[in-house]
Amino acid sequence: MKKFIGFLFLAVIIGIPAYIYMSPTFERVPPKITFNHGDYWNLRDKLEINIKDSSGLKYYKVTMINDGKAKVLKEEEFSPNDTQKDVKINIKLPEFYPIKGKLVTLKVEAIDGSKWNYFAGNEAKKQKEFYIDTISPTTEVINNNYAMKRGGSGIAIVKVSDDNLKEAYIKVSDSENPDNFIKLKLTPFYKKGYFISLLAWPYSFKGFNAELVAIDKANNISTSHIPMRWKRAWYPKAKIKISKEFIKVVAIPLLQKMGMDVPNNPIEIFKEVNERLRQISEKRLYKITNVILDKKINSFYLRPFKPLRSYAKKASYGEMRTYYYNGEKISFAIHKGLDIARIAHSKIYASNSGRVIFEGFNGIYGNTLALYHKLGLVSTYSHCSSFNVANGASVSRGTLIAHTGATGAVFGDHLHFGIYVQGIPVEPLEWMDAHWIKDNITGVIIKAKRVINR
Repeated sequence: MKKFIGFLFLAVIIGIPAYIYMSPTFERVPPKITFNHGDYWNLRDKLEINIKDSSGLKYYKVTMINDGKAKVLKEEEFSPNDTQKDVKINIKLPEFYPIKGKLVTLKVEAIDGSKWNYFAGNEAKKQKEFYIDTISPTTEVINNNYAMKRGGSGIAIVKVSDDNLKEAYIKVSDSENPDNFIKLKLTPFYKKGYFISLLAWPYSFKGFNAELVAIDKANNISTSHIPMRWKRAWYPKAKIKISKEFIKVVAIPLLQKMGMDVPNNPIEIFKEVNERLRQISEKRLYKITNVILDKKINSFYLRPFKPLRSYAKKASYGEMRTYYYNGEKISFAIHKGLDIARIAHSKIYASNSGRVIFEGFNGIYGNTLALYHKLGLVSTYSHCSSFNVANGASVSRGTLIAHTGATGAVFGDHLHFGIYVQGIPVEPLEWMDAHWIKDNITGVIIKAKRVINR
């Protein structure tokens, strides 16, 4: 009996500490406090704090310290039956509360519902300093071209000032659908605080609105409208008949080359090429051409593009193509380049100096070469039969870069010539016109420099 009592006493002595040590009720991990906010605060936005604890939160307090004075901003205690495992706290400064200087400290204290620490729970404390910035960046449009058309290009030179600048860009939106927009990156220009960017009016946008946007580290935002007159744009329509021979000789081999499934139906085969493979090819072109390689621009000069010595135009940019098979309408596409042709395997020359950023096969566009010029401007040369320059090479004006061909989703030998502004396909004919370049690009830059130098 004595042995049994001794054994029982020993079991109790060992078991109770073991239970306390192993039981979730006595967990020893303090709450985790996270500040979901940067180092800068504009005092207007809510500041989010997240507190997590596996056993549930029992109490927390948020205190602000400024100029040696402390003020409790938020405090909450939870009942034992209502402990919270994940608490999100939105801190907003009381209206008209005076802040001195440029620095405040937020101190967070949290206690969980664990029975550890003599039933007092685990305690965590964390604090963070925030720099106060309530002043928005200064933005100004120095100069821009006068007018643009749908699918066209332009340029803007701007000024942005802020000691804590986070980002600045040009936002181009569809004025008829403002939620549809693109961001164009800015490149430092000429003197400190000045920036430059080519503009693009995406073909898919029915309207055009551009504004300079600047955001600092405290999320203060400034915008400046970029005035632009709209020019009427007319793009042709085309009805294209798809033959059985095209399906057999072009479409099926192309799908096989790309490792894609080949449907049994000729209509579905063409749709797979014209719709799915086109989408894949265009996404890849966007990724290739959406680049800015310049750290700073002091000047920008271009000659008109003329990739072939002489040529006949075969198809226009923006052409709305409806495809038919045996008299049935089967598919649709927008042509996003200029088709020109001379003779088979014609020589293609670089009209302006640049750097080869892509040289390879790209789906419906076949063998494609992409040249980066400046300011996010890229020229592309598709359906080539061969290349004369390698990826990464720097080329000068007049360099033989490739030969025309019929690779990709085409039947006849020709060049599909494209111009891209930060990944957006635009009207190549504008960039092939010396007067347009002078009036809308280089002349605008010259005038902007005069304003900056005043």
